[in-house]
Amino acid sequence: MAEPTTAAERQPGTEPDLAALRARVACLDVIDAFFRRVDGGEAARTVELFTPDGELVMGPSSFSGAGLAAAMRARQEDSGKQGVHVPAASSFRLLSPAEAEVQTYLHLYRQADQRSGATPVPRAVTLLTDRFVKGEDGRWLIARRVVDIVAGGE
Repeated sequence: MAEPTTAAERQPGTEPDLAALRARVACLDVIDAFFRRVDGGEAARTVELFTPDGELVMGPSSFSGAGLAAAMRARQEDSGKQGVHVPAASSFRLLSPAEAEVQTYLHLYRQADQRSGATPVPRAVTLLTDRFVKGEDGRWLIARRVVDIVAGGE
């Protein structure tokens, strides 16, 4: 029997091949970089982590190209949204040598919601579904991100 070539075909608990591990690490690095930039006040730079035709879908709203750049600049300038994004358990599927899907639960904390000496209060729990593609330069970028609020709200 042939060895499965993608995470979608691989049985849970079996070791992925080196290409799948490398793709997973690269994609998770992009996810982490995205939230480091947002939390560090550089949300406008997150567009560098998308493909040129990359799309961000949030509920009924969809942003791509110049619209995505404008939305992320506006996000950067909105001081009421200062806080921290904490990515949690991710699932990874290598769909092909140049395409992957990652689902990440995200805990969102806003500075305005916190009280000194109290346990941190999350604003929302969100499920991100990212489709990544690997460019000719070998770099993995977000082609499409869908943001679904699971609990709480923004």
